[in-house]
Amino acid sequence: MSARHCAESVRIGKRLPWLALALGTMLAGCHRQPPISDEGIAAATEPAFAPYAGPVSDLPAGGRCSLDAVDGKPAQQARVRPRGWVTFGGWMADAADAVPDGATLVLNSAAASYAVPIVAGGERPDVAQAFGKPALLRSGYNHRAWLPAIQPGRYRVFLVYGREKAAAACAMGTLVAGEP
Repeated sequence: MSARHCAESVRIGKRLPWLALALGTMLAGCHRQPPISDEGIAAATEPAFAPYAGPVSDLPAGGRCSLDAVDGKPAQQARVRPRGWVTFGGWMADAADAVPDGATLVLNSAAASYAVPIVAGGERPDVAQAFGKPALLRSGYNHRAWLPAIQPGRYRVFLVYGREKAAAACAMGTLVAGEP
């Protein structure tokens, strides 16, 4: 082996460990990471349904409301899957035909009830026009929430306005929870 050839191989030999390190780092970065559970992230970033102990059926009826869509489908045909995101769309008005500061969306069954806070603010010119109440222009809601592992079955859906003794419930129909 010539001296020149030997010198060139030594230079490559000095670079080889760095090249191996760079290549190993690149390959390690391509390794697939295990999936992260949606449940822990959901609780930290967006509202989630929680158990509800309030007596919804004992509350006086009050206000006007509608659940128009669930996950973009007509509410009458909706089915929600536990342990997943769900989007509720509709409108709300309290007993004074005003847009409430907030409400609680309640899924109620004989076995268990779940609730999540909800607010209006979306434009609903159709609602304002239908009732002749310009104050209802911003009565719409599109609310996304995490639905935990609730019991499968039929749930009555309510919006609860007000607090404690001044609370009233607006019934919005039923919803089925569980796998199709």
